[in-house]
Amino acid sequence: MRDRKSDTAHRRAAEVKIGRKLRPTEVVDHLNETKTDNTSANLSVKSRGAHTAQHNQSRGLSKLRRALRAFKEGRKSY
Repeated sequence: MRDRKSDTAHRRAAEVKIGRKLRPTEVVDHLNETKTDNTSANLSVKSRGAHTAQHNQSRGLSKLRRALRAFKEGRKSY
């Protein structure tokens, strides 16, 4: 279980970096994937959709989903 205090620390650090409160649709991404590294250089504010797409792409899910969609549509190249 994650500590609620550490869950908000990176959000507060990102708000200081960008000079405003985060919108409900925004998430904070740790660029080096180290969740405890809340330095401003390691934090990036993104929309929830962009953040999800980035993680899916890095895991190869986007390519897999495109291939599955092409297969279902009967296309030869997937």
